[in-house]
Amino acid sequence: MKLKICGLKTLQDIDCVNKANVDYAGFVFTPHRQQISVKTAKVLKAALSPKIKSVGVFVNEPSDFIKDIIDEGIIDLVQFHGDTEYEMPCPAIKAFRMRTKEDIKPTNCDFVLFDSFKEGTKGAAGEMFDWRLIEGYSEKPFFLAGGIDITNVKKAMELNPYCIDISSGVEENKEKSLTKIMEVAYECKIR
Repeated sequence: MKLKICGLKTLQDIDCVNKANVDYAGFVFTPHRQQISVKTAKVLKAALSPKIKSVGVFVNEPSDFIKDIIDEGIIDLVQFHGDTEYEMPCPAIKAFRMRTKEDIKPTNCDFVLFDSFKEGTKGAAGEMFDWRLIEGYSEKPFFLAGGIDITNVKKAMELNPYCIDISSGVEENKEKSLTKIMEVAYECKIR
C-alpha cells in the first residue's frame, strides 16, 4: 500500500518522510496553514529522497504558475483541488470533496483523491467522510484522505486505495511526528 504524507513544511519533516521511506511527499502551494513558498519547496525537494515523489497541492491556481513549479523540478505530480484541472506535463490527481456519490465527477487526471468536505474551505479538512460513498469505486487508482491516522488506517486500507494520504493524522501540536509517520508507514508496508 502506498503512503503519501502531505503538508510538509520543514527540513525536519523531510527527514521524517525520508526515514519512513514513504512513497509521496505533499507540498501545499495554496492558502492553508501548511502552505509553503516555491522557494521553500525547492529546498525541501533538494533534501527529499529521490525515491519519494513530490506532489504539489493547488486550489484554482493559474496553470502557468503550476507549470513553472514543474519545470523547476520541484514537483513530480500535481494535485488539483477546487474547480480547475489542467493538462500538465506530469501525472495529475483530481481531488473530490465527498458529501454524496454525485461529488465524483469525470476527470482526465491519472488519479483521483477522495477527501472530506468542510464548509468554507477548498482543500483538506482533516476529517473523515462516509467511506461508504466510494465503496466499489474502480474507475481510476485513488488516494484516500481525510482524518486518517493510526487508529483507522487499517480500515482505510480495506477500501483498496492506491495510496493512503495523511497530513494532520501524523502530527503532534501541528508539527509532523516521526513516531506517528513511522507507525502508519509500517501498517501500509506490511500489507
